[in-house]
Amino acid sequence: MPFVSTLDREVLASFFRFTAARSQRGRASRGLLSLLFGVLVAGCASTGFSSKPAEEIVLSRAQARWDALVARDWATAYKFMVPAYRAIVPQERYGNQFQGPVKWESAKASSAKCEEKRCSVQVEVAFRALLPRQARHVSSTYVEEIWVLEEGQWFKFEPV
Repeated sequence: MPFVSTLDREVLASFFRFTAARSQRGRASRGLLSLLFGVLVAGCASTGFSSKPAEEIVLSRAQARWDALVARDWATAYKFMVPAYRAIVPQERYGNQFQGPVKWESAKASSAKCEEKRCSVQVEVAFRALLPRQARHVSSTYVEEIWVLEEGQWFKFEPV
């Protein structure tokens, strides 16, 4: 939901009532003002303003990325990477880096600590080593990820 505070709503509502009452063409004014209000709300939504805390948004995005990684859906996971990374690393190369004798079983984005445009996320990853006498044993570890705010959206940062 776009971020529009209660005070903003009250100010805009008062402005609508005042303008409509003073205008001889109240219907046209209300239509124009409604259109302007819609553009304002859409603009706020497209720039990434949200009433949710950054930590909650980043944890949700990190979890969605790891859900895609566990499912081996490289195309979906790739979309969470910072735009500069995607501009340099093709999607096929991104997926190729995850080939090897490890199978992720599950992941849980457990905590995030955020500054203005940067978050550190802790993810617990359960995995199975696909090696002789190890394939039945599930291990887990913690991974720290850095997420950054760009273009109004949170992305996983990966150095190239």
